[in-house]
Amino acid sequence: MRITIIEADRPDPEVRHRWPSYGKMCADWLGAALPEAQFSQVNVVEGEDFPDLASFDAVLLTGSRAGAYEDHPWIPPYIDFLRTCRDAGRPIGGICFGHQIMATAFGGRVEKSGRGWVIGRKQHRIAPAGRALFPGLDALSALSFHQDQVVDLPPGARVVLGNAHSPHGGIVYPFAALSVQFHPEFGPDYVSGLLDRMGQAGFSDAFLEDSRGGLSQPVDNDDVAGAFARFYKRACGVMGQTG
Repeated sequence: MRITIIEADRPDPEVRHRWPSYGKMCADWLGAALPEAQFSQVNVVEGEDFPDLASFDAVLLTGSRAGAYEDHPWIPPYIDFLRTCRDAGRPIGGICFGHQIMATAFGGRVEKSGRGWVIGRKQHRIAPAGRALFPGLDALSALSFHQDQVVDLPPGARVVLGNAHSPHGGIVYPFAALSVQFHPEFGPDYVSGLLDRMGQAGFSDAFLEDSRGGLSQPVDNDDVAGAFARFYKRACGVMGQTG
C-alpha cells in the first residue's frame, strides 16, 4: 500500500534535528499499525507538486499553522486535489488542518473557534458511527493543538468522536475519507515544546499551565493509528493483519 503524506507545514527550525518533518512524524505513528505501507512525502507549501494519481493508493494530510479558509496560493489546488482523489476513489485521511481542509473541500465550513485555543490532552467520546473504527472503546484521550474548528459538517458526513470543545472531532464521509481534529502523531514532549514557544509569544502563564495539565498522562495514539489502519485497509481492499 502506497500512502503519500501531503505536508502543509514544517516543524520550527530549532526542533528539526529531532522532528525533521510532519511527514516523518505521521509515518512513524501510522507505520507501527500499518507495517505494509510504503510512505512518501510531498510538501505543497514549499512548492512541490501534488502527486499524480498513479503514484499512490491513498493519502494522509498533515496539520498546518495555516487556516483552510485563508488566502494562500496552494489552498485552491489543494482543494482541487482532494476532490480529484474523492472522484477517483483514493482513500483520504486527515489530521487537524487535514481534517479542516477536507471539510472545506467537501462542502463543510471551518472557522476560528470562539472558544479560542484548544491545547493539551483531551478526552473524546466515541460516537455510534465510530464503533467499528474503535472497537471496545467508549472514549479515548489524544493531544490537541488548534484554534480552528469544523463548524458545519459536509453533506453526508458523520461524526465518529468529539467532545465539548471539538464536537466534530472525528469525521467519516460517504466515500473513503476519515479525519480527526487532534494530533495522534504528536507526543507530549512535542506539545510541551510548542507551549514553551507560545510562552515566549506572550500567552498567559495560567493558560500554559492549564494546557500542560494532562501531558504526563497516557494518550491513545496507538488506538487511533489502529483505526486509521483499519480504514486504509478496508478502503484499499486489503484487510488482513490489523483490524
